[in-house]
Amino acid sequence: MDKQIETILELASSEGYECEVFGEVMNQLQIEVYKGELESIDRSRDEGVGIRLVKDGRTGFTSSNDLSDKGIHAAFEEAKINAGCSLPSEVDLLADMMPLSKPPVRDISFFETDLTEGKIESVRQMEKAALGFDRSIENTEGAGYSESFGDVYISSTKGFSRKEKRGICSCSVSAVALKDREVRTGWYYSQAVDIDRLDFRSTGEEAAKRASSLLKAKKIPSKRYPAVMDAAAFTEIIYLLQEGLSAEMVLKGTTVFAEKMGRPTAPDIFTLLDDPFLEGGCFNATFDDEGVPKEKYVLIDSGVVKGFLHNVWSSRKMDTPSTGNAVRGSYKEQPVPGPANLYLAPGKKNLEEMIAQIDEGVYILNIMGMHTADPISGDFSVGISGLYIKGGKTEFAINEMTISGNILDLLSGVREIGSGLVFIGPYGAPPVLIEGLSISGT
Repeated sequence: MDKQIETILELASSEGYECEVFGEVMNQLQIEVYKGELESIDRSRDEGVGIRLVKDGRTGFTSSNDLSDKGIHAAFEEAKINAGCSLPSEVDLLADMMPLSKPPVRDISFFETDLTEGKIESVRQMEKAALGFDRSIENTEGAGYSESFGDVYISSTKGFSRKEKRGICSCSVSAVALKDREVRTGWYYSQAVDIDRLDFRSTGEEAAKRASSLLKAKKIPSKRYPAVMDAAAFTEIIYLLQEGLSAEMVLKGTTVFAEKMGRPTAPDIFTLLDDPFLEGGCFNATFDDEGVPKEKYVLIDSGVVKGFLHNVWSSRKMDTPSTGNAVRGSYKEQPVPGPANLYLAPGKKNLEEMIAQIDEGVYILNIMGMHTADPISGDFSVGISGLYIKGGKTEFAINEMTISGNILDLLSGVREIGSGLVFIGPYGAPPVLIEGLSISGT
């Protein structure tokens, strides 16, 4: 990869282009088990480069997985053509040279060791733990393990060349509970920076617990209830906040947070931060996908909006320093603002203590469809399942209910933030108690 990147930069310099090259060599492993039998095992390797050329304000992008000399030259010529067809940009899209605040230190050596049989057995044990949880668990919809690891490169004619290792692994299972012809499923997921930190058994048991707890579901009257959102469920809210706090969305005027800078949007117990150096963080990195050094960054501080997620383009359009939050799905894509490990700072009370505070309300285990929320208005109407709370205790399951409202109202209604963090992808949350949510039957 180093040779190919050097060739591209030399071609760009010789023809008067500024150039950024983003390279990846990523390896994936997927394991699926059903009823104790190995259903599938898939290995893949993807490597390639994304090239951005800039000349006279015009930018051209292309990507290629053909790393032969012929393929590299063809990709460079295609980027030149794309630049010639583009409109001039008001700002320079390429990052300037800035020193890294921390050296790359990520160790992903465990991924490179052949432990496939052990990983398959761990998935079997996860499914077995789910099936053995109690008599209501009749089956699973399968259990799986996934890992992705490799090297990320970024170099530029602006004078920097960076490389680091990145990797993540995860496991998940969906348990099926059956009683009196009623069927409920419970899914749970865990992620970690290496397989030794994944608790397969607990993941299986939690999936089964969720499935079993949702049996004998009832409807409750439609009205506003205080609600405790499970940590995994509140990661859906963190996802929605990430969308709303994207500087790209702010510049387009497509987020309800566009005019909220410096203004309170939540109580002072609410602090949302992005930490690329989080202990055990699965998306830790010393630089973003444009080569900008990363730093711990607070977006909402004690309820007040303090900043947005920026890439180079948005930071220059808004005349503010880049926050080092450029992300790419792969070398095939151009960078957009996004988080590393974005999470709500936890509080001190545990889940049971939070539920005990509610005389009548709901404990929300699952939220379905938060991606359908309107980012411009902040309005949402999504499905939920969970448990009815009476006298500080959970009594019975609720299902096929919806919650509706506005993200700003939801934030202002936060009354308690619990302890512990659960991450799903780059989004992390503890359990959260909300003063009132409009809940209705579907």
